[in-house]
Amino acid sequence: MNDHLNKVELPQTIEQVLDSKFDFTNGEMEFIIGANKFLREYAGYENYKVKKVYCIGTCLFNFTRVGLYFLLDSEIVTVSTSNLKEMNGAEPDWRINHFPFVVIEALDLEMVENIINKKYESGILYVKVRNHKGVSRTHVLHNINPEHIECFRDFYTNIMNNRRIRGA
Repeated sequence: MNDHLNKVELPQTIEQVLDSKFDFTNGEMEFIIGANKFLREYAGYENYKVKKVYCIGTCLFNFTRVGLYFLLDSEIVTVSTSNLKEMNGAEPDWRINHFPFVVIEALDLEMVENIINKKYESGILYVKVRNHKGVSRTHVLHNINPEHIECFRDFYTNIMNNRRIRGA
């Protein structure tokens, strides 16, 4: 799926990205349609539809959820569903997570090389955030598109620069 998502010209608004036409297989298309529908029906969508997307890709969360990530200028937004419920014939369990840079304490990206086929290299993104109670939690996004390393580095640099500016 990331090969197709890489063809979307970015930056674009979330609304423009969701309106993109994709050439996916049936299962992939069903996933994209479900994610798009859930995001459009999300209560906070009006605030997000005009925000620019700089990277979009697929990822796994804790190996039980599959989703899309949208890297915006000031946060990471993910839309995910359980990949276990689908196997059991249950309705998809869509969720949205926001990681605004004001709550991100650290980002770390690790590359996983595939010696047999470079096409299947991927990254693991560790997002350490402070929750609403002030407690640090680490969220792990597996199988990040390796072509987005620079995008995530720029995002992290932006976080650190803005923290230094506010603290001065």
